[in-house]
Amino acid sequence: MLLASGGVALLPGLAAGGRTDDPIPDRSPGDLDLEAYLENPAMVAENQTEPHVPTIPYPSVEAALAGDRRCASPSERRDRSPFVRSLEGEWEFVWSLTPDGSPDDFDAVNDWDQINVPSVWQTEGYGHAMYRNVPVPMTPYEPPEVPDTINPVGTYHRTVTVPGNWTNDRRTFLRFEGIKSAAFVWVNGRYVGYDQGSMTPAEFDVTDALEPGKNTVAVQVYRWSDGTYLENQDMWHFAGIYRDAYLYSTPQVHLRDYAVRTDVDESYEDATLTIDAEVADLSTADADGDGRGGKKRGGENGKNHGRANGNGTPDSYALRAQLFDPGGDHVTTFEEDVDVPAGDSVGVTLETDVSDPHKWSAEHPHLYRLGLELVPSGSNRPLEAQLERVGFREYEIVDGQVRVNGTPVEFRGVNRHEHDPVRGRTMTTERIREDLELLKRSNVNAIRTSHYPNDPEFAALADEYGFYVQDEVNAETHQNEELVNEHPEFDPSFMDRFRRMVQRDKNHPSIFTWSTGNEAGLGPAHVEMADYATEVDDTRFLYHQANNGGVAPFAPIIGPRYVSPDELEGFALDEDEDRPVIMGEYSHAMGNSLGLMEPFWERIHEYDQLQGGFVWDWVDQTLYEDLTITPDESGTGNDGALHGNPSIVETDRGSALALSGLDDWVELYRDPSLDVTEPGLTVETVVKPREPWTGADPYVTKGDTQYALQMADEDTLEWFVYDPDEEWVTVSAPVPDDWTGSWHHVAGVHTGAELQLYVDGELLETTEHDGEIGHARQPVNVGRNATLHTDGYGDWLSNAVFDSVRIYDRALSPAELASDRAADDAILDLAFEEFRDEGTFRSYGVSPFCINGTIFADRTPQPELWELKKAHQPVGIDPIDPVAGVVEIHNRFHFTPLSALEATWELTDGETVLQDGVLSLEVEPGTTRDATVPFDEPDLEPGAEYWLTIRVTLAEDTKWADAGHEVAFEQFAVPFDVPEPPLKRIDSMPSTSVSR
Repeated sequence: MLLASGGVALLPGLAAGGRTDDPIPDRSPGDLDLEAYLENPAMVAENQTEPHVPTIPYPSVEAALAGDRRCASPSERRDRSPFVRSLEGEWEFVWSLTPDGSPDDFDAVNDWDQINVPSVWQTEGYGHAMYRNVPVPMTPYEPPEVPDTINPVGTYHRTVTVPGNWTNDRRTFLRFEGIKSAAFVWVNGRYVGYDQGSMTPAEFDVTDALEPGKNTVAVQVYRWSDGTYLENQDMWHFAGIYRDAYLYSTPQVHLRDYAVRTDVDESYEDATLTIDAEVADLSTADADGDGRGGKKRGGENGKNHGRANGNGTPDSYALRAQLFDPGGDHVTTFEEDVDVPAGDSVGVTLETDVSDPHKWSAEHPHLYRLGLELVPSGSNRPLEAQLERVGFREYEIVDGQVRVNGTPVEFRGVNRHEHDPVRGRTMTTERIREDLELLKRSNVNAIRTSHYPNDPEFAALADEYGFYVQDEVNAETHQNEELVNEHPEFDPSFMDRFRRMVQRDKNHPSIFTWSTGNEAGLGPAHVEMADYATEVDDTRFLYHQANNGGVAPFAPIIGPRYVSPDELEGFALDEDEDRPVIMGEYSHAMGNSLGLMEPFWERIHEYDQLQGGFVWDWVDQTLYEDLTITPDESGTGNDGALHGNPSIVETDRGSALALSGLDDWVELYRDPSLDVTEPGLTVETVVKPREPWTGADPYVTKGDTQYALQMADEDTLEWFVYDPDEEWVTVSAPVPDDWTGSWHHVAGVHTGAELQLYVDGELLETTEHDGEIGHARQPVNVGRNATLHTDGYGDWLSNAVFDSVRIYDRALSPAELASDRAADDAILDLAFEEFRDEGTFRSYGVSPFCINGTIFADRTPQPELWELKKAHQPVGIDPIDPVAGVVEIHNRFHFTPLSALEATWELTDGETVLQDGVLSLEVEPGTTRDATVPFDEPDLEPGAEYWLTIRVTLAEDTKWADAGHEVAFEQFAVPFDVPEPPLKRIDSMPSTSVSR
């Protein structure tokens, strides 16, 4: 038996109070050595506190309980604390495409724009959202280097008022729950630190940079860093301060961290509640006097900063714990004394027995509330109070099965990206609740946080609603899964991300596994993560998801990926394999899919070792984008739709369209008029190429197997057609010396005898071709090749400004190409002079491969969701003797008797309900019993078919559905001895006639 219970250790070797003691030099944005940060995998953070559970300080447990009313989310609880100041709302903001263009200081913030925080800047109108499946969205791929040319920067600034009592005998911390990808932080113009975690918190002790009253906070965020190489997830890629940001204040001596564990006894009745806490004295002096190591002991005015004495001896405190049951009644109080030396942190363990507590499970997520108070010796007035929710549960593996509180469970799971069609990666509490409620109504009980730690709101709400959660580290190197072995310099980054996840989320009862990554190979960094988890947390299991099968020597659970039902069954039939099997990804829900859910779950129900899996995936990743149309002036109606975030610019030629290279392009409807396959074709554009070279520069293309005018490389222009017999027929030539930064007329002509390439009216090169032109199903694009530039494409697109694009279904003459002429017979004429807004559309970026959810991005269910719900339904109903009404009932709930639900039945002839009633089901969890539906044989009509439908519904309202919500149903034919219908002679039927 592998038992997951026991101690959750705190981080070893902490600096005093978890702070960085070494002073850091002050610097402005213009003084940053970017290479030392953005291209250094060992530099994962600077001047941050050690990771810990989120802190929400209150003056007392009573105040903390009041702040937790109605099972509030963490953000709602923070809003009710007098010691937390939210930094949500408008910030001054300036965006730059390159680091060189970002501000060197904060002197001109009054001239900046405004942006909402939290948000990704792409959904606020800045920069470029980019969807990729496999590669990183930057070029070139040279770990750990990032582009010197294009690396967008967002600089944020705001004012915040700090209460006067926060700067008197207290410490204040600045916390960001998520900044992507790398960020430098200043308070009142003083540099306070750096972060590169992306999906885990960044926290800084900013006490000595603050002043009473108004203060400023500034953050400079870089889109790409060496950390981007660990973020190859199949998703849209964004940047910004996209999760909550806030200040919080604590006493100088405070409860810095704590780990809660529940050890349920062997009979799964009574439990031991243990709290391993760290109490820290943050009042240590700073020998250098630069204000970065903490205020001097005793304070500037000789005050004690929350300490009981100032004589240099350890001060005594009591750490008091109060436990309240799910109904709010007091259960017990227990405490331990702790002596805290000046400038040090001390561990203390509290422990108590709890008699037969309500157990937490996904079906019954009973949550206790644990109030923790730090009280000076000899006083009844707490210095500080915090509140944690506690679920009494025990995860273990017995006889090849994962068990919860001694009971084997099935994991009816989904992979879930954090995605909102309006906000991108930023998730509101309301959206998370909406997801979890819809998941519960769809018979989902498990969630994999694919492929990064989610917003802290998520785990808290998963505890509340009841889900088994696989928490996954933000580490995917899909473009090169061997990076973990080829580049050991990334090991600190892997490890930092993992331990920050574990330390943030360690107290959530819903989390049952730590995942060491997705599609990132298997290497020493993964083993190090596993060793760390084993050392600090033996209450959960390890899981690993390399692309080659979801198996690792340290993982006690097998996680197959995209196996067939028969292959899944093979694991159970393998006599040498005794580990539980929970599929990491299966039944890819793209398009009209999920057709094999029933055969999968037939095998899961048959074999104890097979315990479910996580469907890929929950939600379509489309974004609402403004639909901007630029009209086709040729008369054929081939209007162009702008994709991404191109710029409409004014030039000496009039309006033009500037494409950045970062997934901007113009797409045309695939109209037959543009499918030119006979000889006689001209494609021309007036274009201004720009620096830097982005790895590709497609000007006008119709896929890769019809025709294209593009750059072959940085110095070579190319025009090709695709011949089904000869494949690509190409003509190319070096570009002129003045190519970059100047306007050029570029044309490719197919005369019927040869291909011709022109620049500025001059024929550069020809090649013979008298064959046909192939047909590509891809549409005409400006600035992109729709065949090549999809989810697996690693470089950028066209970085150029377009003044016009024309296509003709004839060969223009040299004289026509050299003249300034009207496009009277063009089949496409985009002048980029007019643009009109036509609402919004759902964008999937360069590829629809991100549209593989069971729900649309706006959370409207797709047909696959009903298939998922049916396969997952926790009540099985099989006909035994339908005519006699005998059925077999399988209660696949793990902790809920069917008597807690309501069952109804109805007998129909396919149109009319003939009989109906209530069915009493006394079936205990995990058991099977026969039941008899009490219907009478109806008057049988000749040729009629009769159907029995049984439904199981909620008997009472829940957090996620009202009473009457259907949990399970089954319908089957009742083969009564129905009389045959009378036969009719054909010649007795009325004649038919057909009219044209």
